[in-house]
Amino acid sequence: MYNGATMTVELREARPDELHEVALVTAIAFDADRNAEGLIGQGIYDLFTPLVCREDGRLVACLSVGHMAAFYEGTEVPLGAVSMVSCLPEERRRGLVGRLLAYCLAYMRERGLCLSGLFTPHPSLYRRYGWAAAHPYIGCSIDPKAVGVRWLPRPRGRAVRVDMESWTLLDDLHRRWAAARNGPLVRSEAWWRAAVFRGLYWPRRLPRDCAVWYRPDGTPSGFLVYEAGVRRAGQGVENYFAAFQLAALDGDAYAGLLRYILSFDLAHEVALPVEMADPLLAAVDEAQRLQATRHLGMMLRLVDVADALSRRPTAAPDGTRLLLGIEDEHAPWNRGVWLLEAEGGRLRVRPSQESPQLSCDAGNLAPVFSGLLSPREAARCGLLTVHEPKAVEAAQRLLAASLPVSCPEFF
Repeated sequence: MYNGATMTVELREARPDELHEVALVTAIAFDADRNAEGLIGQGIYDLFTPLVCREDGRLVACLSVGHMAAFYEGTEVPLGAVSMVSCLPEERRRGLVGRLLAYCLAYMRERGLCLSGLFTPHPSLYRRYGWAAAHPYIGCSIDPKAVGVRWLPRPRGRAVRVDMESWTLLDDLHRRWAAARNGPLVRSEAWWRAAVFRGLYWPRRLPRDCAVWYRPDGTPSGFLVYEAGVRRAGQGVENYFAAFQLAALDGDAYAGLLRYILSFDLAHEVALPVEMADPLLAAVDEAQRLQATRHLGMMLRLVDVADALSRRPTAAPDGTRLLLGIEDEHAPWNRGVWLLEAEGGRLRVRPSQESPQLSCDAGNLAPVFSGLLSPREAARCGLLTVHEPKAVEAAQRLLAASLPVSCPEFF
């Protein structure tokens, strides 16, 4: 009912002939120019599938889902990358986006996407639908003339510039680096070209640059994707440097690529995104000169709790078990009590009629799944409700992450 009239709402996947309309609504919603050709021309809808909300035949809201996967505890877990959540300005605050998000959860589950991630400046909206903070990162700003890396040994090897045509080499290095973290995306060739080198949504005139670190024996052990140039600043211009990703498989690659970054000493500052556990603070001299800002990063949602938990490896001894109660307002298939039991390095997850030992809202599982919080810490701060105190240690053995939390690139 809207202004006294009953409105018919339709939620579904967009048809190919609707892509222009979807792109136009997205452009309007994000205060861009009213030109749909930008998103169409960039091939965004080759990477993402749009879902639409039509009211009496009129497209009023939309979002898009990328069918992807991310690394967790060394395993590739299917992930729906939710992006471009849009609603016409005159139709906001009517619950249309909420209905579309709830539909999106069922859509992803039907396609085997047991996790979902998104980036947003409005986390409170998405928290209501089960996405939660799970993959923060730190944005560092460094004056390259004010710091050094005197505490790192001089690296063995050398940096060699490559371009996007070397994506297969980079992908092999990325997969090895990503498998030792929780959260990095599995990248296709199209993703390497469009998202890593060209830049999603705001394509660059020239692709980003890249340097690969080679050991003395000629084997690669890391890479750096970045952009550098000159831009307008105030009344004049300034040099800038912005790293996109530094992935090092050993100490020589880390030290060598960090020195490579600091060699851009014409830049007023160099910008470098790092993980929460990155050793940068310990590696540089005059570390107090680093400017660091913590960012929300990717919010995470367990779309299908049982499927997601069963895919994540565990170090718990066989037979370790936990009764976990889940509340989930928007994904009813997750509700109830689940028996988690370690078996052969994996979690066997099945429904149970027993009383829960621990319970939580589905959203509260996200920071535990990513490794941002241990089960013990989640229980201590109240994100996990404890019914049987001894169960906290069982949860710690079953669900604690063994790898550091990381944040994937923006989508």
